[in-house]
Amino acid sequence: MEKPKKLGKYEIRRELGRGAMGVVYEAFDPLIERTVAIKTILKSAIDKGDAEETFNRFRREARAAGRLSHPKIVSIYEYGEDDEMAFIVMELIHGKELKEHFDHEDKFTIENGIRIVLQILDALEYSHARGIVHRDIKPANVMITHDGKVKIADFGIAKIDSSMLTQVGSVMGTPTYMPPEQFEGSEVDQRADLYSTGVILYQFLTGLRPFVGGIIAIMRQVLNHDATPPSQLNPEISPQLDEVVKKAMAKRPEDRFQNAPEFIAALKAAARSLPTPTGNVESNHTLMERLDGLTADETIALPGHAPKSASRNELEADETLALPGRTTKSAARKASDIESWKRITNSQDPADFNRYLQDFPTGEFAPLAQARLESLEKAAARVQQEAERIRQEKELKAQAALAARKKREAKQLAEAERARAQVQALAEAEARRQREAEEKALWARKIAEIKSEAETSRAIEAANREQEAAEQAQRAKALSASLSQRSNQFVEVLSKREAIVDAERKLKLEHKKKLKEEVERKRQAKLKLIAKREAVAKEDQDMIEESPAQNSRTAPQTSQQHEAKLAERDKELTEAKAHAETGERRRQEAEKLAAQA
Repeated sequence: MEKPKKLGKYEIRRELGRGAMGVVYEAFDPLIERTVAIKTILKSAIDKGDAEETFNRFRREARAAGRLSHPKIVSIYEYGEDDEMAFIVMELIHGKELKEHFDHEDKFTIENGIRIVLQILDALEYSHARGIVHRDIKPANVMITHDGKVKIADFGIAKIDSSMLTQVGSVMGTPTYMPPEQFEGSEVDQRADLYSTGVILYQFLTGLRPFVGGIIAIMRQVLNHDATPPSQLNPEISPQLDEVVKKAMAKRPEDRFQNAPEFIAALKAAARSLPTPTGNVESNHTLMERLDGLTADETIALPGHAPKSASRNELEADETLALPGRTTKSAARKASDIESWKRITNSQDPADFNRYLQDFPTGEFAPLAQARLESLEKAAARVQQEAERIRQEKELKAQAALAARKKREAKQLAEAERARAQVQALAEAEARRQREAEEKALWARKIAEIKSEAETSRAIEAANREQEAAEQAQRAKALSASLSQRSNQFVEVLSKREAIVDAERKLKLEHKKKLKEEVERKRQAKLKLIAKREAVAKEDQDMIEESPAQNSRTAPQTSQQHEAKLAERDKELTEAKAHAETGERRRQEAEKLAAQA
C-alpha cells in the first residue's frame, strides 16, 4: 500500500514502522502545528472473522489511554476510521524502546534500573487508581526518550473495569512477562501489571530474562518453577532485592504486592541494602534521597551518556553495571556460561559444580560455583562425621542392649518353659473341647442338611403334584373342547350327508319319473310309428290294387321313402337309449360321491 498523503486533517510525513496489520506514521497537525504519531490498522489485512474483535480492541486502546493524562503515559489525541483503515493519533516519542536497550545489551546502573522501574510503577499507580489495567507491560511498551524520560505506551489490551469488555478465558499478552493466571486464562487485575514490572526489574538487576525458550517452555517455567534469585547471577544484588523480586513474581496473586505503592515502598527500602565499593551500605542514604525525591518529570541518564565524575558511594545514575568477566567473553560463550549456571544453580550435587568449573574455569559464576562446591563438600564432610558419630553411638547402645537382652532372654526362657507347659495343657484341653464342638457342629449341620433336603424334596413333590393337576385340568379342558367341537362337526357332517341322500333320492325319483315318461313317450312314438307304417302299407296295398302299372313305376320311390323314415325312427330310438344310459351313469356317479362323502 502506498503512503497516504493525509489522514483526516493530518499530513503524513514519513513512515516510522510497519507491522503485519498496519503502519505507524509520523504526521503533522497543521491546525495547532503539532507533530504526532499515527498508528493504523488496514482493514484488508484482517480476516473477516477477526475483524470485529480487532477493531474493538483498537477502539478500546484509544478509549482506555484517552482517559489517562500522566507525564509517564503516552497521550492519545484522536481516533478515526475510513473505508480502508482505522487509526489512533498519539503523542510522538523521540527515543527508543527499553527492549532495544536490552537487545543491544546496554548497561544500566542498578540505580538507573530501579529508577526506571519506580517510574513505571508511578504510571501504573495512576492508571490502576482509574480502573485501568494495562495487561501487557513489557520492555517494548516502555519508551525512554532522548532526554531520559520514561513513557508507557500501548494500552491495546487494557481492561476497563466498568466495561467488562475482556472476558475470563482469553489469553493476551507477551509470554515472558505474563503472570501465571494470564497463561491460565483466569481473571487478572492490577497485580498482573506488578508481576510484569517485577520481570523488568529482574532484567535490570541480572541482565537476563528469568524464563527463556519457546512459548510452551516459558509457560511451563512460569507455572511450575521459580526464577533463579538475582543475587546468584549478580553478586552485587542484596538479599533484600531478591525478596522484592521474589514477591513481585510470586505465582499466586495474593502472595504478590497488592498495589503499586506497596511495591514502590518495598523497592525503595531494599535499595538501602545496595553495597558500596567497600561493602558498606550506610553511604546509600544518597540513593534513597534520590529515590524518595523522585518526581514525574525526572530524567534517567542513559547508558553511554554518563559524566565521568561520579563516586561509587553516591551510586550516580551514569554508572554502569560491570559483571565479572562480562566484557571479555564472546556472546556465544557468555550465553553458554549463563545457561549452564542456570541449570545447576539450585543443584545439591557437587559433581554439577565440578563439571561447570571444568567447562568454565574463568566463567562469570566460577567464584560462586567454587563457593557452592566448597560449601557442599563441607556439608558432606559434616554429614559424614555426624553419620560416623551416630554409628558409633548406635554400636555402643546396641552392645548394651544386647547384654540386657541376653539377661532378659534367660529369665524369660525359664518363665516361658513353665508357661509353655501350662499353655500346652490348656491347649490340649482346648483342642479336645474344640474337636467336640466341631463334631457337634458337624452333626448339627448334617441333620440340618437332611431336614433341608427333606423339606426341599417335599416342596418339589408338592410342586410336581400341583403342576400335574394343572396339566390334567388343562388336558381335560382341552379334551372337552375337542369333544364338543367333534360332536358339532359330526352333527354337521350327518346333516350334510342326510341332505345329500335326500337330494339323491329326489334326483333318483325325478330321474325315474323322467325315464318312465321317456319310455312311455318312446312307446307311444313306436306305437304311432307302427300304426303309421301299417297305414302306409295299407295305402300302398290299396294303390297297388288300384293301379298296378302306376304302382310299378312308383314302387321303388315309395320304398326308398319308407326306408328313410324307418332309419330316422331307428336313429331317434338309439339317441333315446343313449340318453337313458347317460342318465343312469350320472345317477351311479352321484351315489358313489355321496357314499364317499
